[in-house]
Amino acid sequence: MSLADYIGKYWAGAEVIYGVIIVMTFTSILRTDPASLGQHIGRTILAAISCCAAWGLADGLFYTWERGYLLRRENTIIRYSKSPGQQGSAVSLVGEQLDDTILRNVPRDHRLQLYEKLVGFLAGVEGGGRMSAGEGLVIIAGTCMMSLGAGLFIVIPFFLVPDVELALRVSNLAGILLLFGVGYSRARDREPLPRLASGLGTSLIGIVIAGITIVLGG
Repeated sequence: MSLADYIGKYWAGAEVIYGVIIVMTFTSILRTDPASLGQHIGRTILAAISCCAAWGLADGLFYTWERGYLLRRENTIIRYSKSPGQQGSAVSLVGEQLDDTILRNVPRDHRLQLYEKLVGFLAGVEGGGRMSAGEGLVIIAGTCMMSLGAGLFIVIPFFLVPDVELALRVSNLAGILLLFGVGYSRARDREPLPRLASGLGTSLIGIVIAGITIVLGG
């Protein structure tokens, strides 16, 4: 299974966006005085990549904790659903899980009817699913690879282009293209025009966030 199967396509793509923003924030310092700061470029890149790795690790640990929590909650709902005296609690827990989804648009009385039917279905299924250590490793390694991979892609120009100013421009362009790719891939099941709009929108949002982070001294 891929990382998106565990944390969702949106958040898997977000890890790439985070990596791009982190590196662009670090390399932006070279814009102030490329000539004198060029001698410190190695340390700047190392700091940026280290930050990407740390971010991916922290997110991976959080997603692993969240998935374990959700699986435990699912097991609790199934267990309650099987017990006639606790089906009301099962309906309440299902509501906590689903009230913030598209079902919020359904009138409450109708939602409760759906939840009660769902609890009836859950009473006949087997619970006991747990997150394995392998799944946790996939999530942690996946988030690290997404964030770190994006960061490495952005810093490659600094190893290929001798001129620091030009390398910075190429690096920023690479970041924008990567952001576009993330947005485009998120909408790959749509028509070409919406996919293009999603790519451009993601690029713009990433640029704005990176700009705000830089201005705030991030």
